[in-house]
Amino acid sequence: MRKSAQPVGELVVLGQSRVWPTIALPGVVVILVAVVGVLLDYVVWSAVLFGLASIIIAVTRRQGAVFADDLGLLVRDRGGLRRSYAWDEIERMGWADAGMMWGSSVAVYPRGGPYDVPGPNASVNVGHVWGSGRRRSADPIPELLKAHGIKGLFDK
Repeated sequence: MRKSAQPVGELVVLGQSRVWPTIALPGVVVILVAVVGVLLDYVVWSAVLFGLASIIIAVTRRQGAVFADDLGLLVRDRGGLRRSYAWDEIERMGWADAGMMWGSSVAVYPRGGPYDVPGPNASVNVGHVWGSGRRRSADPIPELLKAHGIKGLFDK
């Protein structure tokens, strides 16, 4: 669903983008490579481009967040808050890490028949989170999966 939604009941933050920590490290690397390049008269352009790409991706995904409420998943991006899936529409769900450079996203396998697009055998990444916003000691997703009768990504 692409319509605008407001949270219903208790709102749980599953993950949200953090811009400044993810800009700081690549920014320092770019500055360090530039200073060393000036001193040694040799610039490693791949490191500069990699750092600039990291900064651009962090800025474009700066407002990304994934929330859960009583009705389902809420995804916030640059366009605002929108509901993505209700709990009874989800077959499987979990975090899909794309590595430190690209962040993480919530992978959802929706319920449906084999001819539905996307169907139960194809995942949909519904919320992209940049940086370390979701890495904390307690991940609320396992409790949500159990409460709503949803399988994890790797459950049989």
